[in-house]
Amino acid sequence: MESRRGWSARGPAMRRPLNARWLAALLLASAALSFGAAPDFYATRPLYERPLDFQRVPRGLKSLSARECGACHVEIYREWRQSVHAQAWHDPQFQSEFRKQPGVQWMCVNCHTPLRNQLDSLVVALRRGDVERPVRRANPAFDPALKEEAITCASCHVRDGAVEGPFGTTTAPHATRRNPDFRSPAQCLRCHQAVQAYPGKNFICTFNTGEEWRAGPFERRGRICQDCHMPEVRRPLVAGGSVRRTGLHGWIGSHLRKGGETDPALWEAMAKRLPPGVELRPGPTPRATAGAPAQWRVAAVNTHAGHRLPTGDPEREVIVELAAIAGRDTVARARHSIRQEYQWAPVVRKLYDHRLAPGESTVVTLRYRVPRSEYRLVARAVNVRISDANADYHRLPASYPRRTEVARLERRVRPPGR
Repeated sequence: MESRRGWSARGPAMRRPLNARWLAALLLASAALSFGAAPDFYATRPLYERPLDFQRVPRGLKSLSARECGACHVEIYREWRQSVHAQAWHDPQFQSEFRKQPGVQWMCVNCHTPLRNQLDSLVVALRRGDVERPVRRANPAFDPALKEEAITCASCHVRDGAVEGPFGTTTAPHATRRNPDFRSPAQCLRCHQAVQAYPGKNFICTFNTGEEWRAGPFERRGRICQDCHMPEVRRPLVAGGSVRRTGLHGWIGSHLRKGGETDPALWEAMAKRLPPGVELRPGPTPRATAGAPAQWRVAAVNTHAGHRLPTGDPEREVIVELAAIAGRDTVARARHSIRQEYQWAPVVRKLYDHRLAPGESTVVTLRYRVPRSEYRLVARAVNVRISDANADYHRLPASYPRRTEVARLERRVRPPGR
């Protein structure tokens, strides 16, 4: 959700006793009948406003916890723990937004803790159709520990009592099923394509990444989300297993950490597999004599992102900075922000959108007087998650990652005759 300051924004003769997972499923079904069929309300809402259906534990497993998955899928579990998915619930920026507008929390949780098992309550109606006045009922199948895992393994991989994946297998110690959606954008776009305005409200959903991808060349070339954000790696799925094609489970995007990574070195290794979306392409180096006016042009190009750059949250921006530096003195600077801007009150409306579509570029020009001695021309691109002003407004800790440099180039220049 988006609000004034950012985003606010799944043949024994004896009868055995019911185990915990079957009891939870029975209680959930019974509760739905008793208070008006909670799933019927969600069925009227768009996908990103619905939780994923309650999932029972597949045969052969003891729980839906990522920890249990990690006992065998060791490398994948380690990767997931570094990811934005694993931190989606605890992320300080999200939690600040979440607390700010309690009335719309029921929508936010459907992407940040997407399983119905992870919700302490379910919405059965809206008072007078107002999205900020949900009618809630306690969820008898709520699993508090699973909620803490945010977008966990089961969010994507468990459906109808089986562990699903792109290939399927018959040798796993648990029930499995092949699902071709794992090789399609559908697996991602339930949350990453969420665009909605709410009349009379000063918040909106602005996550249009799926449509941006469909409008660009990547879709026409058959390149999907997973190709970039889950780079292919060949390895055993489990220790001692056969080598097969899998994907990294780090979902690196803007190259900005969230701050809760348990293995920063692993995060860095995964980040190296995905080049930053923006590329800096310098124009000719000025050859003007000392004291003469000069200019240096650098193009910022969306070379590697299959969607607009940046995408999603309108707080994000890419800042391109140019500088001429002689010794310790900065002779001149130029700065350009690649972003979109919204007005939040009294009504929400987009003021402008300067983001780059795939393959699109913008040129930044540095104008200066040539120094009398050798100097440097420096260009850099910085990905920004949130401005310092908005981070302070949300009372985010100083340690919260707000920006990171993703591209840099330098040219040393000696004026003619020097």
